[in-house]
Amino acid sequence: MSDGCTVLLTFDFDAEALWEGAYGVTTPSTLSRGAYGANLGMPRILALLARYGIAGTFFVPGITAERYPDLVRRAHGAGHEVAHHGYLHVSPTTQTEGDERTALEKGLEILEGLTGTRPVGYRSPSWDLSAHSLRLLAEHGFVYDSSLMAWDAPYLVPVDGGSPQLVEIPISWELDDAPYFLFAFRPTYRVGLADPDRVFAIWRAEFEAAHADGGTVCYTMHPQIIGRHHRLQVLERLIRHIRQYPDARFARAADVARGYRAHPGRSGA
Repeated sequence: MSDGCTVLLTFDFDAEALWEGAYGVTTPSTLSRGAYGANLGMPRILALLARYGIAGTFFVPGITAERYPDLVRRAHGAGHEVAHHGYLHVSPTTQTEGDERTALEKGLEILEGLTGTRPVGYRSPSWDLSAHSLRLLAEHGFVYDSSLMAWDAPYLVPVDGGSPQLVEIPISWELDDAPYFLFAFRPTYRVGLADPDRVFAIWRAEFEAAHADGGTVCYTMHPQIIGRHHRLQVLERLIRHIRQYPDARFARAADVARGYRAHPGRSGA
C-alpha cells in the first residue's frame, strides 16, 4: 500500500543563457526565445503555481538573475526556492577547477544578494558534473545537488570517495520538457515539438508509479519551453491529476533534501 508520494516541480530559468552558454549562439532571433521565458513563461508559471498554492524550485544562472532580478525576487517572495544553476550556463566539464569555483561563488553572491537567502541547492547547467564539482559544492555548504540520475528518489552521494555528504535530488531526461519540446536547427538539430498529450501521458504514468511505491518524482521544466500556452496546459493537467491523490504532496527540493538528510532512507521530507 502506498505511503503517498512527494512531487517536485522544478524550473530551470535559463532565459538567454541557455543559448549563449550551452550552445554558443547569440543571434537576435535565438536569444529572443530565451527572453520569452522571462517575458511570458515565468509570469505564467508563477501565476499557475499561486493558483494551486504550490511552492516549487527555480534553478537560476547568475547572469539570468542579473538580467531579471525582479523575477527572481518575485519567485523568492512567493515562497519558491531559488537555487544555483551556474553563472553563464556553461558545463562544468568544460571548465578548469578555478573557473568552476569562480562561477559557483559568483552565482552564490548574486542570488543571495537578490533574495537575502544563500542557495543550498545546485543543478549543473549541462546536467553533468566535473571531477571537482561535488567537492566544491560540499566546500561551499550546499545541502544537495540535482544533476545525477542513479536513482528515482533522493539518495546520498560521496564526495571524493569519502563519506556521503550531499543529498542528491535525481533528475531524468524523461521528466524534462526539453527533450520533448525543444526545437532547434542549430548548432545541434533537435526535433522537439512533441504532442503534449503524449508528454502528459508519460509524466502521469511516472507519478502514478512513484505514488504506488510511496516515492518521489522530480519534474524539470524551462519557462521558455513549458511557458507556451498549450504546454502550460500539460503542467496544469498534471497538477490537477496529482491533486486527486490526497496523500500526494508538492515540495521544494531544499525541503526534501533536508528531510532526507535528517532521516536517510525516506524519499520525502
